[in-house]
Amino acid sequence: MTIVVVSPHLDDAALSVPAWLATTGRGERVVVVTAFSEGDALYPTRRAEDRAALAKLGVEALHLGLRDAPQRRGHAPSFRSLILAEDDEAEHADDIEAIHAALLAAITGLVPDTVLLPLGVGEHIDHRIIHAAHARLAERVGFYEDRPYALVQHAVRARLARLGAGPGPSLAERTAYLASARVAPYVRTFVPIAEREACLASLVARWTAPSGAWLPLRCEQHVFTDGAVLARANSAVRAYASQLAGLFSGEDAIDVLFADRPYVERIHWRDDGPVVARSP
Repeated sequence: MTIVVVSPHLDDAALSVPAWLATTGRGERVVVVTAFSEGDALYPTRRAEDRAALAKLGVEALHLGLRDAPQRRGHAPSFRSLILAEDDEAEHADDIEAIHAALLAAITGLVPDTVLLPLGVGEHIDHRIIHAAHARLAERVGFYEDRPYALVQHAVRARLARLGAGPGPSLAERTAYLASARVAPYVRTFVPIAEREACLASLVARWTAPSGAWLPLRCEQHVFTDGAVLARANSAVRAYASQLAGLFSGEDAIDVLFADRPYVERIHWRDDGPVVARSP
């Protein structure tokens, strides 16, 4: 049995479901395919970190060599350009098609039984593009909750609402989301304080805007209590040393994450109706 887990960037899959990867790799072939593995001068370091992390989890790494959004689309990396920008399919059709074609070709070559993609929590443009590829996959498809974005209170529910997979957060939950997001390390790192409230308010406003999407999903909760598994997951996440401070506020936050009991990772499985034919 072969399982393909698609990671938009060099860390997303391992940060999101490290314990699931550590246990799923026993007796099955698991390949983490990273789509956007090229970018700025830091990327050779990030590729080495990714290989080290995935080796700790006992799974294979495949880097597709596609360029990260700022380099690919020629804009400065910012919350507005990566998170808030709606992806105009007419304007970016060639970019999206090239990404999906490369990804589908890689997946086809691995002949998987199951494919895991990001749910797109946090609304990063690259995560949304990779998530959208599910419509061209005939295999069993699931979605993992993207960390660190999913650690913000009610962020997962907000994304599910955008996908038509559940009701949107209430006013009280949106208020709680804002309070949680304001202190999230990735927001404090990547959103200038002068822009923070306006950016977060714009993101919340999306939750009440009908998207027209409808994606029935079934949530599967994985609870991990084995100390050895959690230690491996912790060690793998720590391998992304260049990213920890900006995403999690350093290694202490990682320890808190894995010390939480119960420690849970969730996968949302697509409830398939008629299968859509694909062309690699």
